Amino acid sequence: MEILLVEDSPEVSMITVEYLTELGHQVVAVADAERAIEQVAQRSFDAVMTDVSLPGMSGIELAKALITRYPKMPVVIASGYGALNVEFLLGERQRNVMVLPKPYDMEMLEKTLGQAALFATT
Repeated sequence: MEILLVEDSPEVSMITVEYLTELGHQVVAVADAERAIEQVAQRSFDAVMTDVSLPGMSGIELAKALITRYPKMPVVIASGYGALNVEFLLGERQRNVMVLPKPYDMEMLEKTLGQAALFATT
């Protein structure tokens, strides 16, 4: 899959890009939601993976914007806040939004992206 990673921590971004690459994915990494929106408008991604806490627009706000503009694009929200809180912040359960609890390992990442890939093909 071609994945857009939105992560403002350089260390977490580097590790996640490494994980995603090892899993066979192509990755474009950006540090904020505003750049993510620009990237998605310019090219096609199979999924967007975002942190909840970002400078400026939050990952939740980004997810809402992507859901509105690209309702079939899977969005993975990496969150240390828990799945229920993320769904509450989104306003309702969204089929194309998956929550990946932090801290995550490569196995959890692979499983979540597998779910995203299934959604992308339906």
